[in-house]
Amino acid sequence: MTRALWPCRIYGKHDGAFLKRRLFYSAMVRLSWFLGILAYAMIFAACSAEGASLEAWGAILMNTKSESILYVQDEDAQIPPASLTKIMTMYIAMDAIGEGKISLDDQVTVSRRAASQPGARMNLSEGDTVSLDELLLGTAVASGNDAAVAVAEHVSGSVESFRELMNEKTEELGMSRTVFRNPNGLPSTGQVTTARDMLTLAKNYIENHPDAMRYHNIPSITYRGKTTTNKNPLLRMHPDVVDGLKTGWTTASRHNLIATARLGDIRLISVVLGAPTPNDLGYASAFLIEAGFRTVESGGMLKVSAQLEMLASGTSPDIVPRPGTTVYTVVSPDVPEVSDVEEPPALEDVPDDVELQPDGIPPRLEDELEFDYEYDYDIDPGDDIEFDETEFDDSSVWRGESELREIDARRIIDAVESLCVEANYIMADDIRDAIESGIEAEDSYIASDVLSQLIENADIAAEGSLPLCQDTGMVVVFVEMGQDVHIKGGSMRDAVNEGVRRGYKNGYMRASVVADPVDRVNTGDNTPAVIYFDVVPGNRVRIVVSPKGFGSENMSRVAMLTPAEGMAGIKKFVLDTVRAAGPNPCPPIMVGVGVGGTMDYAALMAKQALLRPIGSSNGSWLWDGLERELLEEINLLGIGPAGFGGRTTALAVHIRTYPTHIAGLPVAVNIGCHSTRHLEMTL
Repeated sequence: MTRALWPCRIYGKHDGAFLKRRLFYSAMVRLSWFLGILAYAMIFAACSAEGASLEAWGAILMNTKSESILYVQDEDAQIPPASLTKIMTMYIAMDAIGEGKISLDDQVTVSRRAASQPGARMNLSEGDTVSLDELLLGTAVASGNDAAVAVAEHVSGSVESFRELMNEKTEELGMSRTVFRNPNGLPSTGQVTTARDMLTLAKNYIENHPDAMRYHNIPSITYRGKTTTNKNPLLRMHPDVVDGLKTGWTTASRHNLIATARLGDIRLISVVLGAPTPNDLGYASAFLIEAGFRTVESGGMLKVSAQLEMLASGTSPDIVPRPGTTVYTVVSPDVPEVSDVEEPPALEDVPDDVELQPDGIPPRLEDELEFDYEYDYDIDPGDDIEFDETEFDDSSVWRGESELREIDARRIIDAVESLCVEANYIMADDIRDAIESGIEAEDSYIASDVLSQLIENADIAAEGSLPLCQDTGMVVVFVEMGQDVHIKGGSMRDAVNEGVRRGYKNGYMRASVVADPVDRVNTGDNTPAVIYFDVVPGNRVRIVVSPKGFGSENMSRVAMLTPAEGMAGIKKFVLDTVRAAGPNPCPPIMVGVGVGGTMDYAALMAKQALLRPIGSSNGSWLWDGLERELLEEINLLGIGPAGFGGRTTALAVHIRTYPTHIAGLPVAVNIGCHSTRHLEMTL
């Protein structure tokens, strides 16, 4: 009898009984790390009917020699890229060096903008003169947000022009689900990527600039007395095999790692996005690389008795499993011979809408077992433990078809919690850019100084993990839910509200919601949120969190105009609303306008209009023109920043429209303050 055994991590509680030989092998999955040259790693985690997977939001593994994809898990799910963005920054810099436009020996003067970047830093100060080579080291090893901006400014003159280069490169490489907003990965609305796109980026970066790998395997750097270590956990453990690439973390994206490893002429690249903890990230990445080399190099699995002997001899380090994790051994019946498996597709040949499965054969559970990790296995080295072998080679590729997708309610809770915190702590890049443009445009010293203080306040908030404003708002959540998604473990509404509760509690943010509009008793946890649901095609969930302060919300208005009032009436109503608001909404403001539909839908569109990135098009020449006219006339009102006068009363006017009744012209204006907050994530 020949059977393929697929070790799986499954999160949940199940009852049943299991043979102790299977029990021991399941435990070994948690205890095997790079043994020797990684030859004793376990074969891939397979998805059972319960949806087993690595604990991450997305993952992918590739053998670059054959360009075959060995493992995928939610590889097209969009999440913020965090510091993985810096790989693209270095890619573009290395391109420019190769073209002779710049040199590693160039001396770069650090700008104020670069030096003021929050978060992870190389420790640059304004006016420092640093070689480009050293800045690239700071970007790769220290993950310096300051260094990345300094590199970007040296390459193209400004962050804004560098951003254009970044997105041109994504298009060139075919990274169709990635958008970059800045060179360092700090949170910014609309900045997203996927595991598949990050694999594409890493593969091309390594192939086109192999010399750049030297920046990614240095254990630490020191600049101005500050020593920063490389955060890649696999690099520190196995520098002879793992040679890069980059980690990344923000609250919204969680823990991410692109890891590359090489044995002989075989190079593997693994991408793990959205692991909940650094330990989970290290485990998942090591698991993929171990299993990848085992599959490519040896074509089968060693008997458990051999692993037992190595463990007993002390040659294998103990790895403590995550508490509460239940492990299954899964048997996949009727596994085809290697010769029957089709040639694995190259990365670019895998359709975007395909959700892959192992070898096209759904595994089944032979037995189920619940246990804790202090269980007495009662198995000694030398015991005769049957273990069947099936050969696998580089043709073992995951493929299959899309189907109904389950998302655990805990993922929704985690996502909403992180979005609430990060939206309140980090000023969006488009808002920041617009305020900085206002500083340059202002004639008034007072107005310019107020805008500069807003930027300084944002830097202090980001660096100190503090809210941008004491009014952390009532949370408005927009949920686009794929019609092929099922939420398990709770309702979507309950999960969103639990995420808000945790976010405001753990983020130490003000609770501003009262249970009854008249009795005015505070709920104590800023729930419930205001939630809007929209059912869309597909099997993904997009969540947009927008904490709305009421200094600006109180200045919003709705009007039912007559059709005869037309465009002139719309324009007059918007200007009158802003004029009446004066300094109360904390200008410079964002102005969202909804036109059409019904009274309530116009108000909803006005709020949704605030989510559109500044500088993006309305999509209609007619309404684009009205947006420009309104912005110009609002800024001529003279209200100015904080109401002290000046040219910058509004940062943008955004309009959304919808068909309406022949007898009406509903118009709504929703005003957002200078730190209009919103952040999104796609699961």
